[in-house]
Amino acid sequence: MNKCILDKEKLELKGRGILPQKQEGYFAIRFISKAGYFNTDEMTALTNIAKEYGNGNIGLTSRLTIEIPYIKYENLEKVLKEAKSNGLVVGGGGPTVRAILTCKGTVCTHGLIDTNHIALEIEERFFGKKLPHKFKIAVLGCNNSYGKAQVNDIGILPIKKVHILEENCILCDKCVKFCKYDGMKKENNKIVISNEKCISCGKCIKVCPTKAIEGEEIEFLIFLGGRLGRKARLATPINKSFKREEIINAVDKIIKYFESQANKNERFADVIERIGLKSVEEEILNSL
Repeated sequence: MNKCILDKEKLELKGRGILPQKQEGYFAIRFISKAGYFNTDEMTALTNIAKEYGNGNIGLTSRLTIEIPYIKYENLEKVLKEAKSNGLVVGGGGPTVRAILTCKGTVCTHGLIDTNHIALEIEERFFGKKLPHKFKIAVLGCNNSYGKAQVNDIGILPIKKVHILEENCILCDKCVKFCKYDGMKKENNKIVISNEKCISCGKCIKVCPTKAIEGEEIEFLIFLGGRLGRKARLATPINKSFKREEIINAVDKIIKYFESQANKNERFADVIERIGLKSVEEEILNSL
């Protein structure tokens, strides 16, 4: 096989989640988790593959996938066949929608939402979709992951706004002292919520002894065009909050916008920089 054909095949394999190593003839195969989880049977199968076909090591990636390195070229099809028989999914490479990143919001005490359920719903619909460039989506469970939402092409983050029931408030100041962001203050003999400082985490609800703080329906912020790397860009949320039932449609419209506007090998962050954030937001919002 000549070098030209070999390079072309390597590129095709990379798009399938089979990553050429710098050690010639060896590959790392990427296995996709289910919103960050593998069950014990899947982990046993991965361990067996690593022992039989790799060097016995299993690597974890930043997008909660697993990579098994040092797979010889001649063993690729054997590994893929074994992976399929064990229900394992190989992928997450090339100019596609990558594995959906999520946090442990489903079980974390800080989590406002079932992150796994939303991430799996998005993954089932969009994972592997071919686009002008790679496209990363993250579903996070609370404001502790605000930074993670800012470094993905789409970041999804829940918020829980609150309001004060003045007839129940005894001005005990517990909420004021509890909020580390100075989101509440006593003013004119009542508790006032600062729209500028409140981060809409909803944690103050639990500390009120008289149930004077009432939470509103959970909504979602959607961030556009973040990325890490050599040309890092921190995404900002669209100037609109979304309800749970609106998320999939919003993600769909954002991806379609990127697909229609991006040049080949152009990241979403670059599209936003080229066209302008205001214009991008307006066109996406008008399509919803």
